[in-house]
Amino acid sequence: MVGLRAQIRGGLLALLVATAGILGAVGYPRSARAAEFAQDFPKSYSDLMKMKPMDVMHMMDTDKKGYVTKEEFMKFYESMFDKMDKNKDGKLVKEEWMGESRAKH
Repeated sequence: MVGLRAQIRGGLLALLVATAGILGAVGYPRSARAAEFAQDFPKSYSDLMKMKPMDVMHMMDTDKKGYVTKEEFMKFYESMFDKMDKNKDGKLVKEEWMGESRAKH
């Protein structure tokens, strides 16, 4: 009888751990990723090119529906341009494109 209780308890514990793992893998990373990307927005085009393609897609997918609309895509690249254009002249010079600290003004 004691062995049966231990097996049932062990099975329930395994089920709980598996359920928590599945919920964590499905639910948590998307919200954690969104916060993470807000901090890790690329500073230059070369930084963007070093990223994994799916990480870039998740950054663009602001409503987290699993796809990127043209509007999300265009907003992402407009934000990227604005971030790279350090002197806000509407143009990107080599230094801004590469993320170098001394951009021509």
